[in-house]
This record gives sequence, C-alpha cells and structure tokens, in this order.
Amino acid sequence: MKLSIAFAAVALLAAPAFAEDVKVDPSTVTCNDFSLLDAQNMTTVGIAVKESLKDDARYSALTDEEMTTVAAEACKAYPEGKVVDALKM
Repeated sequence: MKLSIAFAAVALLAAPAFAEDVKVDPSTVTCNDFSLLDAQNMTTVGIAVKESLKDDARYSALTDEEMTTVAAEACKAYPEGKVVDALKM
C-alpha cells in the first residue's frame, strides 16, 4: 500500500515536468479540438500558433494570453476549420 501511494505521489509531481515538453504542430489543431482544451493547453497551442504566424504583424505583438483569446474568438467564427486558418480569415 505504501508503495502505491509513493508511486502516485511521484507520478503527480512528475506530470507537470512532462507537460512542459509537449510539442504542438499548429497547422493540425482544429478549432473544435482547441475549444475542448483546458486553459493551460489552450495557451500552449496559442503560443505555437503565434510562433507559426510570427511574420504577421497582427499577431507578433500580442502577448501569449492575448493570442490565446484572439484564437478562441477566431475559432468561434470558423469552428470547423483549423486554428491557423481561422486566424487568417
């Protein structure tokens, strides 16, 4: 029993470390998938999308939080598309 509790505690402590290494391909994230994400993962996708659109002056000056909000708003207007495409509309 003690081993199970210890293992669970280590797993919980290690989970955030693994989450930081997640790579996102912004060209594949759909607006539907984006809308189902929690706030932390939405921000991760927002950062990846911002990086992919870094040459677009409309998005390069935004903070990560602003980019996430803009992406969410764009996806409301284009829910069946990809996040990057929704931002380009």
